[in-house]
Amino acid sequence: MESSNDCATRIGIAEAGRDGVKVIPLSGVYIPRVNDLVIGKIVDHTSLSWEVDINSCFSANLPASDVFGRDFSPARDDMTKHLAIGDMITARVAAFDRTRDPMLTLQDRDLGKIPRGELLKISATRVPRLIGKRGSMIQTIEQATQTRVLIGQNGIVVVTGRSPEGIEQAVKAIRMVEDEAHTSNLTQRIKVLLNVPDTPAAEVPPASNGSNGSGNGGAAAVPQETTTRADSSASGEATTAAEGGGEEEGMEVEDQK
Repeated sequence: MESSNDCATRIGIAEAGRDGVKVIPLSGVYIPRVNDLVIGKIVDHTSLSWEVDINSCFSANLPASDVFGRDFSPARDDMTKHLAIGDMITARVAAFDRTRDPMLTLQDRDLGKIPRGELLKISATRVPRLIGKRGSMIQTIEQATQTRVLIGQNGIVVVTGRSPEGIEQAVKAIRMVEDEAHTSNLTQRIKVLLNVPDTPAAEVPPASNGSNGSGNGGAAAVPQETTTRADSSASGEATTAAEGGGEEEGMEVEDQK
């Protein structure tokens, strides 16, 4: 606005609200924050912890005691039986203050090793656009392709499903969101890509007039909108849409180059 002196320091999508203007950046590296849901890869381990690649300039640590418990003993417990190099995990950032590498935890629901799925990497700044307002975008993709999508706030995405065709379509849609995140009417183009029919708005019949002899002066009731399943916002929260995905058939975790 011409009357405002506010200036964004990064290029992104502006969203105006009651509390001011928020800019969702379109580029940048992932910087961990406490309580972030991330998807990472085990790349190494010491006698006390695993080193995890979380698609950031910071390498994360997962303490062995977080998996084995307080009675963990390096001499007795074999860490590789639980998590080996190359395994993918879903974790939450437990601590991080930029003075040391972030610490992860698996002590929460739906966290742990990812047994199967198609793995993708997108820019972490595209995650809010992929989720959509109240999860609208990712819901559209999941329902149209019959897949489950797990999104890490660090830009790692895992897709699982019953059919390779559905997974392939979901991957195409996710790539389209990444490439065209800065454009408008993106949800509509995703629906066209996935052959999702538009739902016509319900027509409301005109209210009856007392003089027409109908004797009914009220209007027809309008059905309430169905609430969305996901309650993630465009603020960057990740959606755990892959909840229960372990029960479905799928492929082993495979990187998309």
